[in-house]
Amino acid sequence: MIKIVNKDPASIRECFIKEGYNLYNPSMTIDADIVMNFMGEDVRNRLLLSNSPDGKEICLRPDFTLPLAISYKNNEIHDNKYVYDGYAFRFPTKNEKTRTCPEFRQIGIENFGSEKKIESEVEIISHVYEVLSDFSGFDLGITISDVSIFYQFLENLNLSKYLFNKIIRLYWNGLDNVKIKDALQTLIKRQFDAGKHEDLIAQYKNGSLGSTRFIESLLGEENVSIFSGREPDEIVNNYLDKLESNNTSEIDQKTINEISEFLSITGDINSCIIELSEFADKYTLDLKNTIIELENRIKSLKDINIPLDNIQFKTNLSRKAEYYTGLIFEINNTKTPISDPIAIGGRYDKIFEELGSTKPIPAVGCSIYIDRLLYSGKLDG
Repeated sequence: MIKIVNKDPASIRECFIKEGYNLYNPSMTIDADIVMNFMGEDVRNRLLLSNSPDGKEICLRPDFTLPLAISYKNNEIHDNKYVYDGYAFRFPTKNEKTRTCPEFRQIGIENFGSEKKIESEVEIISHVYEVLSDFSGFDLGITISDVSIFYQFLENLNLSKYLFNKIIRLYWNGLDNVKIKDALQTLIKRQFDAGKHEDLIAQYKNGSLGSTRFIESLLGEENVSIFSGREPDEIVNNYLDKLESNNTSEIDQKTINEISEFLSITGDINSCIIELSEFADKYTLDLKNTIIELENRIKSLKDINIPLDNIQFKTNLSRKAEYYTGLIFEINNTKTPISDPIAIGGRYDKIFEELGSTKPIPAVGCSIYIDRLLYSGKLDG
């Protein structure tokens, strides 16, 4: 059982160290392109940006997960369990109540390389839940989801690559099921006029027309040099994917309603597990393995005395960082009106491969927002 010695946030870090996590604070700066690749282009106006001597765009770390993963991938560190304590840098959103400045303190833990998936996830959740409970005395609530269930659900629908990616992007933008439903309904109404561009498309596909020239011909303007931060190949491929999706009838109102129904599943964890199984049966979906994994995760939490009454499930729990691959969770003080979670975490198994690792490395972690923790304590007091 984790026990806090005093109410200094540093005692949180010390508790994790006693539990076997090695203290490490990664680089203060990170390649800005890496951040935007994982967190989206929209995060740019919240970053503290500069240029390195070689002209590369860099930024102060917006979180600890990415620079810590880079250090691990580059063999700068060699342990599997880490705790960090320091400052990250992102300008707050207009809805944040706990800070007005771009720097904020985070204390967090990460587990890299463990093949014991459920065990490592439960360890992260339980350690953070226990230390926050002991430090704060709050009534804490845990909200969990599993993006792999959503991915498996979408794969059952046999969508095109473009449509699959479109829905995933809406999900990661944090839209609720109603807004996602509205966005998808516009796809039914949208029409692309590909007829007048058939010759250009044919030339591009047979290799006689490059991406830049294709865009210039499509727009009717030469010397196009600005592509909003995207490569010409990416723009053209996205355009062709849209044309492909326009020529299919796969997205209809029935499919949209099914997606919206899935994303509306929320409530206490046991009821939601039943609802997910009933949903899969209703639409003849193969979700068995991911639901069993969710059940095993909850059973393990119950076995270590995490009260299930404090756990909610929400299918559309997401955030801007798109590197999560399975478990996503948040921990909140249930007695305050602050909507921002005190701690957020989850599983991100593909992050190392996307950073250039030659082999997959399992990874799960959690960050505690100290400003939210202390602000929530003031409201409770």
